[in-house]
Amino acid sequence: MLKPSLTLFSLLLATTAALPAVRENRYANHLATRDGCATQAEQVQSTSPDTNGRGVQVKNADSQARSFFVYANSCDNMPLKYVTIGGGQSAFVPLPQAFQGRIVRGTTQVNLDGKPHLLGTWLEIGLDGNGDGKGYADVSLIRGCDGAVSVAAMDGTGAATGFDSSILDDAPSDALEAKNSGTKVIKATEGLWSAIVETSRNYLASKLGYGKAYIDDYHGNPVICSSNERFSATFYQGRP
Repeated sequence: MLKPSLTLFSLLLATTAALPAVRENRYANHLATRDGCATQAEQVQSTSPDTNGRGVQVKNADSQARSFFVYANSCDNMPLKYVTIGGGQSAFVPLPQAFQGRIVRGTTQVNLDGKPHLLGTWLEIGLDGNGDGKGYADVSLIRGCDGAVSVAAMDGTGAATGFDSSILDDAPSDALEAKNSGTKVIKATEGLWSAIVETSRNYLASKLGYGKAYIDDYHGNPVICSSNERFSATFYQGRP
């Protein structure tokens, strides 16, 4: 679980269930997996009501319908669930108890093909699951950036993180890489054994600094806490 008092590196060492555990295998030839991964993704209907339970209210701030995919940690081949949301619309995505993982933008043709697709912006979510009702969230660009994402706690505290600025168009060509969908996005900022990829890391740092999103594992700690395990997230125009 992701807590502001701990660094991502120390969490990675502490438990394989923590959010950073997925990052350890970013460029491994064989991604670590665990028992209990989904074999088929559950489709969440965009019209499903918010039952006031744990989860994320996802807003698609793009001008056209987009799909968003929920992956549990160490389960990269198949998302746990997904939802397609019309442009400018929102949908509530419920999360299971003690969920640890991410929400990303993508396409059903690519993200449901049974293969890992890691490149892009990650909205990382970690729920305690120990009865205190707390959840933690951050926006990570360590695996790349395919568009802006912001997230806020839905507990009345006003806690928020992420960014809403468009930074893809100005990125230098050597900082770009094609997703499996064919669209070019900003490449991952860390390679094998967390070695820094300077072209993408330096560009993102120049645009955002280190206070709005994780740009690497060595700077900043832009994590927020929700006391009720509920968040609202906005995915701005991006490149799925």
